[in-house]
Amino acid sequence: MAYVSQKDKAKLAPEIKKVLSKYGMKGSISIRHHSSLVVTLQSGSIEFEHSHGDGYTQVNVYHIDSHYEGKARDFLTELLAAMKGPDWFDKSDAMTDYFHVSHYCDINIGKWNKPYFLQTPKKAAVKTSKEVVGTEIIAPICESAEAVACMNLTQREKFVKDMVSRYPNLADTLMSDLGYELMDKEEKIH
Repeated sequence: MAYVSQKDKAKLAPEIKKVLSKYGMKGSISIRHHSSLVVTLQSGSIEFEHSHGDGYTQVNVYHIDSHYEGKARDFLTELLAAMKGPDWFDKSDAMTDYFHVSHYCDINIGKWNKPYFLQTPKKAAVKTSKEVVGTEIIAPICESAEAVACMNLTQREKFVKDMVSRYPNLADTLMSDLGYELMDKEEKIH
């Protein structure tokens, strides 16, 4: 029967954290039902192609090689090995319906209510602080809401296109959050 304790988790955590750190990933380690060690990836620089489209995926640890490629496959393979640790075993026999494993390993990319955040590497700062859009020269776009509110239509369209192409999960989350805020505001008025 599969069993993993808090003591087992504490013993496996340093190696798991080394793999996360090596690939620049952030995640949490937990135990589910005293039988599964779970790593939930919150953010990182690896883009996972195999997703449900909502920034959340439960990785099938038995098919990492066939569902992922490149850096994502290398990372998930190393992470799974660290989660198993040196004492992991699997003496299961599906033919006789006998399952005996030290513990199960589950990897989640994001959560159902909080999607995985893809961090893109920051580009080196350019000394010239102006950008040409058509015939118009605009100052670089700040991250504040006030700067977005001050943009003209052309600037705002470019900002939105850039956000959707570079940060699709963030754009989707912002759109949902803005929609809910507008609905709440409308309910308060009426």
